[in-house]
Amino acid sequence: MNPRVIIFDLDNTLFETRSLPQSQTEPIYQAMRESNYGHDAVPPDVLEQAFEDSWSIAFPLVVEKYGLPHRMLQLWHDAHQLLELREPLRPFPDVTEVIPRLSSLKYLLTSGYRRVQNAKIDALGIRSLFDMIIIDAVDDDDIHRGKEAILRELLQTQDWSPGDLLIVGDSSVSELLAGRRLGISTVQILRPGVIPSNLADRHIHSLFEL
Repeated sequence: MNPRVIIFDLDNTLFETRSLPQSQTEPIYQAMRESNYGHDAVPPDVLEQAFEDSWSIAFPLVVEKYGLPHRMLQLWHDAHQLLELREPLRPFPDVTEVIPRLSSLKYLLTSGYRRVQNAKIDALGIRSLFDMIIIDAVDDDDIHRGKEAILRELLQTQDWSPGDLLIVGDSSVSELLAGRRLGISTVQILRPGVIPSNLADRHIHSLFEL
C-alpha cells in the first residue's frame, strides 16, 4: 500500500501526553477534586479513574462516561484557556526519524483546545514535518465538527477516495472509528498503555513499521 496521504493523530500517537509538565496539569485536577462536593459529587475513586482516562480520551467524553458534574467540564475549559507550555516537549523518538522519510503527503489532524494544541505542536518542534495541520477546535462551536466530518470533507474537497488515505492513531473513539465509518484504512500504534482495538486494520508498535 502506498497512500497518497497519511493522516496522523497527535496525542499519544506522536508524543506521550503524560509528559506534559505536572506543574501545569496537577492544579487542574486538584481544582476539580476540590469542586467534587454536593448532591452530584462522585466517589473519589471514580474521579481519579476519570482523571486517568483524561490522558487518552477527550474530557467531554470523560464527563459523560463517569457522570461528572458539569462544573468540572467548565473548570477544565477555563484552565485550558490559560494553560501555558513554556518548556520544550519531546515527541516519541521515531517521529522525527520516520515522518520526514515518508513520500506520502503528511497531514496532522488533532482535536482539542486550539491554543493548547498549537502550543503542543510548537513545543514538540514538529510543525515543519507536515504538509497540513488541522485542529478540530473543541472550544469553537462554529468549527468543532469531529474528525469524521473533517475527513469526509477532505475526501470531497480534495477529490480523494478512501483508498488514497491512511490514518495512523491510537484512539478507538476518535480517528480509528472515523476511519472505519468512512472506509479509510487505519493503523493503530500501540504506544505504552494503548489498548489494541479491532477497529484498526493493522497494529504497529513503532512508526518504523509503516
